[in-house]
Amino acid sequence: MDDMMIDTPEGPMRWADWKKQNPVQLPSRRTKGKKLPNVVKLHTEVKK
Repeated sequence: MDDMMIDTPEGPMRWADWKKQNPVQLPSRRTKGKKLPNVVKLHTEVKK
């Protein structure tokens, strides 16, 4: 999975490298249950 090549605005790069530059914000235990905009974004990215 991490070695998968993806196209980014900066050019093609490995998924792991892109993840380092764009860390996905997961809801912490404190915010669990609250509606966070980044949660919706995360699910749409996974389905691609």
